[in-house]
Amino acid sequence: MNRRRRGPLRLAVSVLLALGCASQSGGTGSCPKSSQEVLGSPALLREQADAALASDDSELAYRYLALIETLHPESAESRELLPAAAKLFKRAYLRNRIAKPDSVWTRSEPAFMFHWLSGFFRDPEKFPQAQVDDLFLGMPVTLYDEFRDYAKSRPKYFGRWEMRVTDDNGRIQSVIATPIQPAGPEISGTGR
Repeated sequence: MNRRRRGPLRLAVSVLLALGCASQSGGTGSCPKSSQEVLGSPALLREQADAALASDDSELAYRYLALIETLHPESAESRELLPAAAKLFKRAYLRNRIAKPDSVWTRSEPAFMFHWLSGFFRDPEKFPQAQVDDLFLGMPVTLYDEFRDYAKSRPKYFGRWEMRVTDDNGRIQSVIATPIQPAGPEISGTGR
């Protein structure tokens, strides 16, 4: 991430952490860790997400999980927590899809989740079925259509698989993937 974008991101994250700490400490504003400590540790961000969930603030919990992917994309926590983030995302997406179609949950968060998912497509031999299912099963087919558009511009990750969905009344029931075979070598000559 470039330096110009880090300043506003750090400010936004600090505000998020302050709000989270204030709500978890009953409004006293005391937090056991500094925001720098929390931002620097996927484990501490996860603790904040767990605390937000315990206080029934699923959107705040999602934000903490998203920070793990944003700030620590190569961490074990980032890979491990995609299913939890997908569950929270799906809930917010479905709640806002009709009521607030211009919300962040329907405009920018799908692309963020698709980006997070792309990290699981690095192994060219193994399709990440569990992670794909976590994100798409039960969701509207229109979300998959958005993903397909997203994936077209990122063949490095998604170009090795042909994917299709089955649905029941517009809700995704399964995602089926087959590997795309590389084209064979072109044969030149006169064709004798």
